[in-house]
Amino acid sequence: MKKANKLFLAVLLTALGANLQAKVMESSVATVNGRPVLASEYDTYLEGVVEQYQLAAPQFLKQPYAQDILGREVLKELISKELLYQAAEEEKIQVKDSELDEGLNEIKSRFIVDETTGKQDPKGADKRFNEALKKQGMSFKTYKNKLSKDIAVRKLMEEKLKATVKPVEEADAKALYANVEAVMKNNTKKIKALEKEDPAKLKEAQAIAAKLKQLTGEQVRIGHIYLAVTKDMKPEDAKKKEELAKQIKKEIDNGMDFSTAVKKYTEDKNALASGGDMILIKGVAPKAIDEKAFSLAVGKVSDPIKSDVGYHIIKIKEKRAERSISYDDVARDLAQYIAQQRVQLAMAEYIEELYNKADVKVTKTFESDALLEQAAAKEAAQNAKKDSKAEAKDAKKEAKADDKKAESDKK
Repeated sequence: MKKANKLFLAVLLTALGANLQAKVMESSVATVNGRPVLASEYDTYLEGVVEQYQLAAPQFLKQPYAQDILGREVLKELISKELLYQAAEEEKIQVKDSELDEGLNEIKSRFIVDETTGKQDPKGADKRFNEALKKQGMSFKTYKNKLSKDIAVRKLMEEKLKATVKPVEEADAKALYANVEAVMKNNTKKIKALEKEDPAKLKEAQAIAAKLKQLTGEQVRIGHIYLAVTKDMKPEDAKKKEELAKQIKKEIDNGMDFSTAVKKYTEDKNALASGGDMILIKGVAPKAIDEKAFSLAVGKVSDPIKSDVGYHIIKIKEKRAERSISYDDVARDLAQYIAQQRVQLAMAEYIEELYNKADVKVTKTFESDALLEQAAAKEAAQNAKKDSKAEAKDAKKEAKADDKKAESDKK
């Protein structure tokens, strides 16, 4: 069983990964021991987070003050990073040129795929990397300096966490697996016992079990052609997409290779590198697509399927039945998960320690601030009213008690 300290590097690379930042501007959203957290950096970071939510969880962004919720988290993250930068400086953490070069190469490797074509293009990686820097208004020198600081922070955390985080033993992974297995097999007795012993552990086991059920459930590998239809699209344009989907299906029926049709017609550019291939887990995709994918035979191509976001034509390439999973199948993953949880907890505790000793001033305001203040004032008024009523009630009781005592004394 691997120890937690052997997992630090992979975990910390994820937790402290370098991000391209915005150009320097004088305005700030906070100061940490007198150093500014730049508004430009905040805006760029938040923009990236919002883009991720638009792709992965667009419904969240429809909630009231959703951007404020994300903005607060971004601000908290940037303040934490500045605290760690300053801690690394105080510890005099040194970054070697070889470490910086390795970090740069890792970052540049993320630009190997040409987003326009969806194909790998290693020779164009440097160009796309420099274009990304230019788009963010950052020079290569400035970015190298920032990456150096990020690597210093990573090295700082490696040192701190090795001394504080308990290594993961096999017994830890087996204990977690036992809880997850109880949930997956709906072992009512053990689930109730776990809920009584530690509700947080039950919740953790339920989350992992849900993920494993997805991974081990019935699956199908499909080829996918996608034509987008947006809510603001004119009806006549949406109709054209429908007609195009029907035309594509006819071309495939008449002999066009499905992969050729994907390259020619799909509007999902990110899928071009895989030829439109994707894995669907039963019950996860939109209902119309899910029903077709798991009812068609291998090799068959569907008629156009309409969803909330457009039209889909799928080809069934491979099916996999639901399968069971053993401890040995997930032992390594569970050990990494436990290590990551311990690392994240230790990091949070260390950052909180730094925060409590630092002089942090937040100047950024959010639209929901006034709403929160009103809610707090309303709650305070309600509590004051309750306290006042309680005091009046107590005073009335005391008065009655005094009257009874006075009457008793007269007798």
